[in-house]
Amino acid sequence: MDSIDLSDKKKEIAKTAWEYMLKTGLSNASIGGLCRETEYGESTLYHYYKNKDDIWITAGKYGISKVVGKLLDFTFKHTDDIRTFFDTFLNEVEKYKLELRLAIQITTSPIYGERMRGKARDFRLWYEKYANELINIFGCSYLQAETFIYSIIAFVIDYAIWDDCDKTQMLLDNLYGRIIKLLNKDETQM
Repeated sequence: MDSIDLSDKKKEIAKTAWEYMLKTGLSNASIGGLCRETEYGESTLYHYYKNKDDIWITAGKYGISKVVGKLLDFTFKHTDDIRTFFDTFLNEVEKYKLELRLAIQITTSPIYGERMRGKARDFRLWYEKYANELINIFGCSYLQAETFIYSIIAFVIDYAIWDDCDKTQMLLDNLYGRIIKLLNKDETQM
């Protein structure tokens, strides 16, 4: 079996494990259940992964990547109309709330959290790339772009956990006001 097959099979298992955990929850997920979902035996799963933890952590990274990718795509589709982005962002986040909650659960888990965070460190590289794109689009500083990114992340996590749309929208509106001031533009120019 060549490495391409291994990679594709691992991705398939991670995707299925993520979808399985979305249905069952992390605490109810089991290798037996995953075997039924994938239609693979345990020996096949363990051929591709070291152990159960490796499967759940890889699935978590897959899920986070998927959600972050979707939210970044949404963000960049609205760079010409920042006001619309801020007015509709929570509607987009709502589509992924269950996935966000599972990702938060995995990354904060006493069992999986530390290893999950270690495996997902490459997200910082993704955020760095995103910051550079914002700098190119808006002519802002790296610190301003990074502040925007990490503020949005914090708001998304807060919304996914507490489900307080009004509070999160208030925070988004405040961030929008600060961005407009930083960019020295008014709403009619955006």
